[in-house]
Amino acid sequence: MVSLLNKKFILFTALLAGALFYSCSSESKNAVNEKDADLHKRPEMSELALLMRRMDKLTAQWKKSVEAGDYSSIEVPEWLNQLHTAEATDPEEITEVFHPMATAWIESVKNFKEAPEAEKPAAFNTLVSNCVNCHQQFCQGPIPRIKKLYVDLPEHVSTRRN
Repeated sequence: MVSLLNKKFILFTALLAGALFYSCSSESKNAVNEKDADLHKRPEMSELALLMRRMDKLTAQWKKSVEAGDYSSIEVPEWLNQLHTAEATDPEEITEVFHPMATAWIESVKNFKEAPEAEKPAAFNTLVSNCVNCHQQFCQGPIPRIKKLYVDLPEHVSTRRN
């Protein structure tokens, strides 16, 4: 009788451990998928919203490069030029103010890429400021997230706007 009880206990424990292991591994797979979910177009997501998410991810990568002082991997992808043509969630909200701001942001990206190494952190903060300025006009929701992209500068140099 004891032997049968021990076997049932061992079997139950093994099944419980297996179920726990499976559920943990499923969650980690979902976590990885959720991390990149922002970059996959969902039916309700406009072209411009998807582009903005790609821009956010790219800018976050640039921030890491700036903080590391390694500018060798900084490239300006061609898809950034779609900023002027991507369809917005609400096309009526794209006013005459949007396109000059988009142009200013693209120019600040180019200036960041071409800036001398010592000036890259300030140039990077300028492009982040351009993001904030545009979002103050059109879509305020991401502003707190965007502001986290600023890099710290020496006290005598600052383009950061609070």
